[in-house]
Amino acid sequence: MQDYVFGLLSLICSLKGLSCTPWTMKVQDQVNGTLGQNVILPCIFTHPKQNSYTGDINIKWMQGKIHEPIVQCTFYNKTKGQDGKCIYSTSSERLLLQGNHRNGDISLSINNLQFTDASQYTCRVELDYNQFNKHTTLNVNAPAQILSLCLDLDVLKVRCIAQGNPIPEVKWTSSSGPLEHFPIKTVHRVISSVPFSDQDMYTCQAVNSLGQDQITFPPNQNSSLSLSLMTGILGCLLLLGLVAFILNVVRRRQSAQRVMDMGVQRVKTSIYQANETVYANISTCPAGETRQVDVYSTGALREEGKEEMIPRAQKNRPSRPPGPPPVIGEK
Repeated sequence: MQDYVFGLLSLICSLKGLSCTPWTMKVQDQVNGTLGQNVILPCIFTHPKQNSYTGDINIKWMQGKIHEPIVQCTFYNKTKGQDGKCIYSTSSERLLLQGNHRNGDISLSINNLQFTDASQYTCRVELDYNQFNKHTTLNVNAPAQILSLCLDLDVLKVRCIAQGNPIPEVKWTSSSGPLEHFPIKTVHRVISSVPFSDQDMYTCQAVNSLGQDQITFPPNQNSSLSLSLMTGILGCLLLLGLVAFILNVVRRRQSAQRVMDMGVQRVKTSIYQANETVYANISTCPAGETRQVDVYSTGALREEGKEEMIPRAQKNRPSRPPGPPPVIGEK
């Protein structure tokens, strides 16, 4: 409708001999991108005052039916100055404006595409005197990919989850041949399950127009054998390291015990030698003889090998003069 209106205005200008430039905006109706890759949504515009406009140019990109812009940039346009520069931007790390704004290139770059980026986008230009916008649709495509293949123990089934755009078709095969299944499809994913038997091997295959993917359950036996072998080798190395550590600890303890025993033996030998020295300086009595020690001392009178024993307490006491013994009680 806008193209029709501006085309009509251009016709009127031509009929009247006026030089007028209409609004133009070039976008692609459909843009295809790939999941995880980058994409650019082209948007190039011109306006009637392209050669004389010096006011603000406000650029907005909206996604879907949300009126809040996902990218917004306002800059000054000067006909004789250098290229304008964004003075306000709400762009994120994944959303960036590309091209020369002053030349009318306000294309949008989206990095690392996700399925949620698939939507309709609106490119809008707002000038001081008018505004103009157009829509473009972004499609995010992806080759078929199996996200998981596992055993669901609750229902004893092998479950396969695949994604892609276009949505992939899932096929099951086992050791006994193709299997029947009833897939559940969402926007970009499909979930399918088949009954499990430990006597079979199961292969889930997902296919779409952009590619295919397949996984086998249980995993390949060669891979399992290699993993088991590697695990066994690592276990043996760990065990050998543990044994070596234990032997080293035991060897150190034995060495420490030998050192302690040698020290104790040296101490005992030194004590024994010291005792030998002490006992060597002490005279001992001959066998069969005894030594009697009392409080008596021998006197000088000896008769035929006999001696008179005089108490030590009386030895130096003066003799009492002869006479009758004293009567007790007399004064």
